[in-house]
Amino acid sequence: MTILHLDRSRFFHKVVQKAGEAESIQFLGAASQKEAIEQLQQQEIDLILTARELEDGPVDSLLRKLLDSPHGHIPVIMLTSSDTLDIREQYFNLGVIDFVSKEGFSGDKLREQLDYFKQQDDMVIDMRKMPIAILDDSRLSLNVISSILKMYGINNLSLFSDPHELMESKDEYEIYFIDLILPKISGERIVRELRKAHPHKIIIAISSLDKYNTIVHVLESGADDYIIKPFNSRLLMARLKSNFRSYQAMEEVKKQRDILSSMAVTDSLTGCSNHRFLIQRLIEEIEKVSRYKNSLSLLLLDIDNFKSVNDEFGHPVGDIVLKKLADLFMKNSRKSDVFGRYGGEEFLLILPETDINQAFIICERLRILFANLEIGEVGRSVTFSGGLAEWNGETDEAFLKCADELLYQAKNAGRNQIKTGNPK
Repeated sequence: MTILHLDRSRFFHKVVQKAGEAESIQFLGAASQKEAIEQLQQQEIDLILTARELEDGPVDSLLRKLLDSPHGHIPVIMLTSSDTLDIREQYFNLGVIDFVSKEGFSGDKLREQLDYFKQQDDMVIDMRKMPIAILDDSRLSLNVISSILKMYGINNLSLFSDPHELMESKDEYEIYFIDLILPKISGERIVRELRKAHPHKIIIAISSLDKYNTIVHVLESGADDYIIKPFNSRLLMARLKSNFRSYQAMEEVKKQRDILSSMAVTDSLTGCSNHRFLIQRLIEEIEKVSRYKNSLSLLLLDIDNFKSVNDEFGHPVGDIVLKKLADLFMKNSRKSDVFGRYGGEEFLLILPETDINQAFIICERLRILFANLEIGEVGRSVTFSGGLAEWNGETDEAFLKCADELLYQAKNAGRNQIKTGNPK
């Protein structure tokens, strides 16, 4: 973050710079309006801290120039020894957004403000990654909005003057600006259709209409906000940030919900599906094969001599063996297969639309891969045995019992093999 500090007192330049040292912020100093303008032309400035008086006079005229310049979006905080309501009103009208008293100055208030603007800066950086669509039949309005956004480095923009072109576009956008007055179709209808298609995207309506009924209808149709033309660049960005803040909060909630949902169906040690999810999917696959008369096979496998691995090397090494097997299956199984930890050292592989002959080829390849896998922590390879059954009209419990009985046969036959069939 780069801050331009305007003050005729060189001593106070050092005081402010010291207050911000811990924040890893670049401070640039200027004592006059001329120096300030030179710095603004040479550097990208994120925040201006200013005193009321500079070497060449009051800062007022500089603030007026900034309002109508490409630097008008830069937030300004005033550092002053005089803080009255009249002074606040005067400088708020010139674009100052907050005041920090020089009397008994400490860095706490300044750091509080800097933390806020660093957060805002991060928000703009995030918005720069977001694809944005702007729909307006006025080329002037398209240029104005895109220019304001580009002033903040937001360039991932798609401009539309034809509403049908936007609605038929295969591209997805995170933020939409939609004009209400459009040819042949109302912007309100576009808002409704976008909201139906994209429940969680940001939709901002734009119009010169300022009637309350219009605004209410558009917001009820699904718009997140309503901005009245002509545009004020700082107001537009403030409203966009406000909506983006809500969007980020919703995305975080969704992310946490997805994590919780994943945890509910995922084995915490191996990262593969857990017992609950496997049984649910097995029931679903049996319902499908009953309806469509396809094949369905099931492999129940158990790591050979796993107890001896735990006894000899300890449970942490046993956990590594479980993870290695799970990783191998998840990387080498088909996308249509369902793999997970059934319990302990037992795993389950569900093979939809696969008869027992095809399934044996797939499972035998996986068995050989695992048997040839050198596990460094054990100093040798580890094997598994499996029971492979094809569904023959049984319940899910009976189907699992078939595979379990075949697994038992594989263990008794010497381990490191797969037994197939449908024992009764």
